[in-house]
Amino acid sequence: MLKDGIINAQLASVLAQFRHVNTLAIVDGPFPSYPGVELVDLALVKGFPTIPDVLDAILPLLDLTGLYLANEFSQKVDSATVAKYKKHYEHVPVTLIPHEEFKIKVGQSLAIIHTGDAVPYSSVILKSG
Repeated sequence: MLKDGIINAQLASVLAQFRHVNTLAIVDGPFPSYPGVELVDLALVKGFPTIPDVLDAILPLLDLTGLYLANEFSQKVDSATVAKYKKHYEHVPVTLIPHEEFKIKVGQSLAIIHTGDAVPYSSVILKSG
């Protein structure tokens, strides 16, 4: 039995498969699922867990080269919320892309981790090293 770390079996399995040149999407509550892309549904209630909650749990375990973030996050969400979220991945290089392109990249991901996050456009796509 695991004593600590990721205890969600499906999430642990996806993280073990997350390898060189893979991407992994962590999305907000209303974000759609995609046929053919594994869905790890962590959403419990609206607002929990948040994307930062998930990032704080998994980022220490991963070797990343960067992450994708939709341009619209900074454009359509208040600056205090944006700053609060960005602190959780401040040491990861960020590539900003249009939301429409972001949605295409989600469909090409190894898996989608669905959260209960209620902040629009806060979804991220992690890129492995």
